[in-house]
Amino acid sequence: MYLAMLCVPVAAVASRQHLRSAARHQLAVPSYRLSTYGRRAFAVAGPMTWNALPTQLRCPDVTTVAFGRSLKTVMFSEY
Repeated sequence: MYLAMLCVPVAAVASRQHLRSAARHQLAVPSYRLSTYGRRAFAVAGPMTWNALPTQLRCPDVTTVAFGRSLKTVMFSEY
């Protein structure tokens, strides 16, 4: 299974298309049962990390170079 298949945009889920999170380009975080391994699985941890990024980084119009530069700036400012 490819990692991209585990990252589902909120706008692609029929029941969530009209939510504010769909307009913010967030990913749907699946529910999990195990408190030890569940939130560490990529299907959960990947979307949670993506949703924690600032809005300007989640914009689909950002190029790879600009994303990397902005991500580095955000990471340095947080730590």
